[in-house]
Amino acid sequence: MDNTVIYGVNPVIEALCSDINIEAVYVAIGLRSATRREIERVARHRNLRLLKTSKKELDGMAAGGVHQGVVAVCEKSHYISFEELIEIEKKPKTVILVLDEIQDPRNLGALARSALAFGVSGMIIPARRAAGITPGAQKSSAGALAKLPVVRVKNLSTALEKLKKKGFWVTGAVLEGGQAPWEFDPSDKIALVMGSEGTGVRRGIEKILDYRVNIPISEESDSLNVSVAGAVLLYEWLVRTKIS
Repeated sequence: MDNTVIYGVNPVIEALCSDINIEAVYVAIGLRSATRREIERVARHRNLRLLKTSKKELDGMAAGGVHQGVVAVCEKSHYISFEELIEIEKKPKTVILVLDEIQDPRNLGALARSALAFGVSGMIIPARRAAGITPGAQKSSAGALAKLPVVRVKNLSTALEKLKKKGFWVTGAVLEGGQAPWEFDPSDKIALVMGSEGTGVRRGIEKILDYRVNIPISEESDSLNVSVAGAVLLYEWLVRTKIS
């Protein structure tokens, strides 16, 4: 099976605390003792020993990413099916985050981090023209992608129509013409669609939306980064409705 890597102290610790099948953990020779001891403590519960190697070797494993002297090699990140996501959802109030062609792995990771923090049940991403669960996305998520259920679909429109049939209200974040998030009363089941960095929600996807929301901002600013906007909306809805 192909392998992938997770790098950085916090992402590796989060991965060790999850159910990801980790094959090995590498640490840089001379890594700060306090950091090494913390990694060792968590790895011990998985019966994993730390393998010492050079910083140059870790640079290559992390493809130039900021690894902080720690890299974990694990089975290739897997996605769950749409049916599995719906089946595991038992909360009285549910939010699923849907990403419409988010292409920057850092934004994907940041959105996953916010989703996990605010109790989102899972995330749906398209299989084409979009970032997937890469080492860079894992790093940006600070380990959230090791815990958050992610579905990868061939057709996002079809997935949204399926969500509607399951009782979800599909709501998209738009730059203008929508309700303010505090004016919108989330239903028990909501799918929040965040559009791509450059063009936002695609026209075909926008036709499927039941509701549109936008975040009022200062006239001095043009727009918010998609990961920031996603965090604002998730906080507003999930904290206000006390989803846990």
